[in-house]
Amino acid sequence: MATPQALPGFMRRDRDESGFFNGIPLLHSAVQSVPVGEGLTARFCLSEDVFNSGSACEGRALSALLCRPGDAVPVAVLDATVLSRGTGRGMGVSESCELLSESLNKVVNDLSKTCVEDLFGVVSSGGILVLNRLEVRTDYNHLGISHRFFTSITERVNKQFKLALYALHPFPLQYEYCEPDADSPEYEAFWESFRADVEKISNFYCYEFDCKSASVDEGLLINAFSGWQLNIDRFGWTVVLSE
Repeated sequence: MATPQALPGFMRRDRDESGFFNGIPLLHSAVQSVPVGEGLTARFCLSEDVFNSGSACEGRALSALLCRPGDAVPVAVLDATVLSRGTGRGMGVSESCELLSESLNKVVNDLSKTCVEDLFGVVSSGGILVLNRLEVRTDYNHLGISHRFFTSITERVNKQFKLALYALHPFPLQYEYCEPDADSPEYEAFWESFRADVEKISNFYCYEFDCKSASVDEGLLINAFSGWQLNIDRFGWTVVLSE
């Protein structure tokens, strides 16, 4: 495979002085803590339902920071959306997600297209976590921290929601808000470099998190939580309770 053409520095974002590409999320009320080991503590909060009341699906924003005592800046940050069964009979999963976020709606639509059964059935039986962002500070890269952080948070959230599946679209944050115009001389080089870095991130999640591609036609990665079994064939994916 040919090496992607190097991009000018202005075509990609740099990390800020905190060591992250994006800002550090604020944790609001009801902050919970869970030890991660080696002196690290995960602090997180889970919002109330952000969908319209009466919807068939509930959605909650999950924000988390991985902290080390004495450090003013977190070691890692996580943003996700937890989808679970609602109490109403109003809008369904896709309709609710469409109103909340374009990126969330894209993940849910891809899940729905590749799921053998009705996606609402998965949400009703176990729930889904959509991972929006998992970013580790520069000086803590390549230490296996992201997986430990993710596991610690989701194990705690799982006690409340019994989640069956998590899903994500791998996205290299350095390309966010940087897309050149179609007539720009850097347009083709930008997208060639972007695709190469998406492949790197996809390989990382497949290797470190044991994620699987939901379909050869989609960039969506999925995996089952503990206690559930993920099955993928030419018809799509299903997730069932482990025997």
